[in-house]
Amino acid sequence: MDALTEQDVKKYREDGYLVLEGVFSPEECEELRARMRQIVERMDVPSHCRTQFTTDHDEQLKTQGNADYFITSVTRSVFSSRKESLTTRGSSLWPREHSLNKVGHALHAHEPLFKSITHSPKIQTLGKKLGLISPVILQSMFIFKQPGIGGEVTPHQDATFLYTEPLGRG
Repeated sequence: MDALTEQDVKKYREDGYLVLEGVFSPEECEELRARMRQIVERMDVPSHCRTQFTTDHDEQLKTQGNADYFITSVTRSVFSSRKESLTTRGSSLWPREHSLNKVGHALHAHEPLFKSITHSPKIQTLGKKLGLISPVILQSMFIFKQPGIGGEVTPHQDATFLYTEPLGRG
């Protein structure tokens, strides 16, 4: 990826986010996908911890906002499935690699490959160029785009579900 332009920095300051194409090479992306395939092959999620990911605000608050498994997911990596990929008893209707919505939220802290990419000099340089003084990584996710399942993720701010002490600081 080429260096950030002044226009990129301005857009980040105005909008609070920036979409950057080509930050990671195709080889780096394939390494991450291969590692995730290994993680999924080895996953063992007890039935009482199977979380259904939803984009509906009221359902999010009801299911995810109250699910200890989800709320404490910043301390480990958890698996979330799309609602339509699970039976009413939480069993997967499809092979595990096709029923997941995401794995999050602590890949950057507990998975060595994801940690090395997240904390790489390349990412540190981007942070500095954006003017970040003490950036903190609060969460990380691997989001699957499964054929035939899933839906629109409505605009939202993850900060609604991220609690920090003091408030607003990671």
